[in-house]
Amino acid sequence: PLIDSAREKRRVPLSELLSGVGKLLPRARRPERLKGDQPIYTGSRLSVEEFAGIKVLAAMFGCFAGMALLKELGRFNPLVLLILGLFGFFVPTLWLKSRIAARERAIVRLLPEAIDLLALCIGAGLDFLMALNKVVGLNRFQKEPLIEELGAALQEIKFGKRRIEALKTMAKRLGLPELSSFVRTVVQADRMGTPIGEVLAVHSEDVRMERLVKAERLALKAPIKILFPLIFCIMPCVAIIVGAPIFLQFMRQSPFGQ
Repeated sequence: PLIDSAREKRRVPLSELLSGVGKLLPRARRPERLKGDQPIYTGSRLSVEEFAGIKVLAAMFGCFAGMALLKELGRFNPLVLLILGLFGFFVPTLWLKSRIAARERAIVRLLPEAIDLLALCIGAGLDFLMALNKVVGLNRFQKEPLIEELGAALQEIKFGKRRIEALKTMAKRLGLPELSSFVRTVVQADRMGTPIGEVLAVHSEDVRMERLVKAERLALKAPIKILFPLIFCIMPCVAIIVGAPIFLQFMRQSPFGQ
């Protein structure tokens, strides 16, 4: 706790600096998924304004790096400064998108197993909230994004928010079809009074089947995607390797090569 407190104290001035710089960026230029004061979707503690500040500082760093490079070369080219500044400005966005994609893949990958554990706990006699608390508390899931999101929803429920509303908020925040389908299943089971353990077990199989169908669909698209590099990258190299010796031999034996 003392270490965390010290880190938090060091983070406050940096956070204020990034927020102040981020306010220089017009709100219309900030990524749509980051608007508002909520933490960034990647699970980090950065706010929208702090991330915007990082973009501005990265653009400034790109410009300064370009100026240093041009000074060493003894030339001055504004176009190079512009390109490096834009590159620095968009690098944090590319990093953020890669983090979001990795987080979404991790959530979808773990979802069927988490649903199975919920169904198993409910079948053992626990109610939904106790089962959710049990799954969130498992040590081997502590670093998983899905467990972090379920833990945040569980915390909202403990603070007085309705269970359905907390789950809907989580699904809306993440925007994943698989998670939205899970929340709809829980909502329907709650409204209709059906045994939620059985419903979750069936839904887990459905999620696995959808993932299998998606994998088969991607496998069918693989030959089409590999066609372009095969024709324009691999085939010319093979033609050069196979045809070059034949061409050289022909040139040596023909009257044109003498």
